[in-house]
Amino acid sequence: MTPNAGIPLVHLTDLYHPPQDPDDLIDLATLAGLAEYDLKGVILDVTRKFLLAAPEGFDSKRDPGFIPVTQLGYLLGRSIPVGVGPIDPLTNPKDDASDRNVKEQGGIRLLLDILEGSSRPVLVSVVGSARVLTAAFNRRPHLVKEKVLAVLLNASSSAGPKREWNVALDPYAYIGLWRSGLPIRWYPCATESGAFNPDHEHGTFWKTGHKDILGSVLPSMRSWFAFALEKKSRADFVAAIGEEVDATHWDRILGEDRNMWSTASLVMGAGRCLAKTLLGWRFVPSADATGDVWKWQMDQIEASVNDQAEVQWRLATGETGVSIFRRREDSGFSIAMAQALGALLGELR
Repeated sequence: MTPNAGIPLVHLTDLYHPPQDPDDLIDLATLAGLAEYDLKGVILDVTRKFLLAAPEGFDSKRDPGFIPVTQLGYLLGRSIPVGVGPIDPLTNPKDDASDRNVKEQGGIRLLLDILEGSSRPVLVSVVGSARVLTAAFNRRPHLVKEKVLAVLLNASSSAGPKREWNVALDPYAYIGLWRSGLPIRWYPCATESGAFNPDHEHGTFWKTGHKDILGSVLPSMRSWFAFALEKKSRADFVAAIGEEVDATHWDRILGEDRNMWSTASLVMGAGRCLAKTLLGWRFVPSADATGDVWKWQMDQIEASVNDQAEVQWRLATGETGVSIFRRREDSGFSIAMAQALGALLGELR
């Protein structure tokens, strides 16, 4: 991250502590490792069922992810503005959530304040539901249209009727976003064959082991990851990440696998590509890439969304402001992405 110099970016994430899905934690670290970004804020897209323990909730009780964001800012020597959005889905595509509890207004207000105060258009990454962004648009559509450079939308399926996870978190928000007219760079989290196909040309999914992506991180980042992944609840959470991680515990973490989806959107948004170098696969600036580059691109499309939150689309012959991710189909995608992300995270300090 490069404060005040890079691409202005706001990150909307369903990050909790402890994580409901640790890929959200890794996505945040990925953003921190991409020097092209000026991270203006993190907005926590939380949903009620993940804040409560079962049987009322999804499984175990969690908090919005204030702790990992604050810890990361501390490690990087900067403050990262953070707010939380509404905890219940929108009631219709035009809902602006202004009737929600004051505690649930901070994320929407933070997004609008960042947009209003920015001298340049802002990139908005969405790796959870579209609730905060759609509510913000419904409140101040002219501001959001004027100041949003593009939406990096990680959600939905490129084909098929099955409702993908992020869409299911808030279907009306997803419908509202697609009908807003905002420029969308669409990175489908699923295809007609499901959410776990690593070979599909429109699929963003890839899978790896923690050892491949976290095995080279520095001790400070090791402590940061371990605090979240071990579900620690210490009150001195800043002091905790200054302590060495128990080797046995870290080995257990490195032995776990991880499903990933949003990495390509964050890397492409920074203007980088996936290229093979003398050191292996790396995320390098697109302008500097030579040799073996894993082909990926954004294709312009014409798209609409129905009342069931299903997107119908077709390739366009000209500029539409809406595009879909496409990449070279190859079973080696996961290996290449893991090498590149492992190197990126290993440089975080």
